[in-house]
Amino acid sequence: MERHTQVLQKTIGPRNSRQPKSMEAAAKYIENNFSDMGYAVTLQPVTSGNSKKEAAIYNIVVYKPGLFSDNQSIVVGANYDSDERFNNGSGAAVLMETARDLRDIATNHNIYFVAYANGAQSAGQSGPSGAGVHAKMLSGLIGASNILGMINLEPQKTAVPGEGEQTKEAEPQTPVLFLTTPRGQEFAAQCAAPFAKSWEQPPSTLHRKTAAINSNDRHYAVLDIPTLSCKCEYSVTDSRTKNYVQALTDMIHQVADNDVSKTDKQPDAAQKPKQP
Repeated sequence: MERHTQVLQKTIGPRNSRQPKSMEAAAKYIENNFSDMGYAVTLQPVTSGNSKKEAAIYNIVVYKPGLFSDNQSIVVGANYDSDERFNNGSGAAVLMETARDLRDIATNHNIYFVAYANGAQSAGQSGPSGAGVHAKMLSGLIGASNILGMINLEPQKTAVPGEGEQTKEAEPQTPVLFLTTPRGQEFAAQCAAPFAKSWEQPPSTLHRKTAAINSNDRHYAVLDIPTLSCKCEYSVTDSRTKNYVQALTDMIHQVADNDVSKTDKQPDAAQKPKQP
């Protein structure tokens, strides 16, 4: 976690569509990490760019096929670009670490791990959202009803202490917060149970209308896909962040391993996975 945030925040620095070289460096860093884990990586164009001002930017997508389910899938995503408030890339760091922990764990359903470009853009900023591009593509490819849920990993505190510096954080009133919609209540409950078992306390869960969502999950929620946004109040340097990542890993494993119908439990070696 700390290594990823150090690279994204300090080595690469601010990342957005106006800084294409930084976006390219961040995308390459994330792509290489996924590749080193043994995953095949797809670069999904978010903007095509132009020859005068802008370069193309991409979502970084990893597809982990399930054992039995042809189309039924879980999406886990986080943005890797930055805005004025969130520059440390901690959401993308959590995404990479959960993907690493789940690499050799089989699940019934497919999992898409997606690092989004243009996910941290301010309200009213022009340009397509990486989450919007992926939600539209995947729902068109496999059908929105086959996306069983989308889990959005929010960034954590941006402060990264300097070398050798130690900080003692006050205990937050709500260490972990889950945000969902009325449509996602059942999915949120399915996620909360294994998370609480691993974290040893239940997360606080808030419900909000789809129109009130202002993060990556809104692009899936408008397609009537159950969504859950996860936010941890500990900084990336806090020792409890490691426990948070483990709890998320256990949660994603469980919701992606929910039982499938008997008719679906007939794996066909000739089937080709549907990738973005």
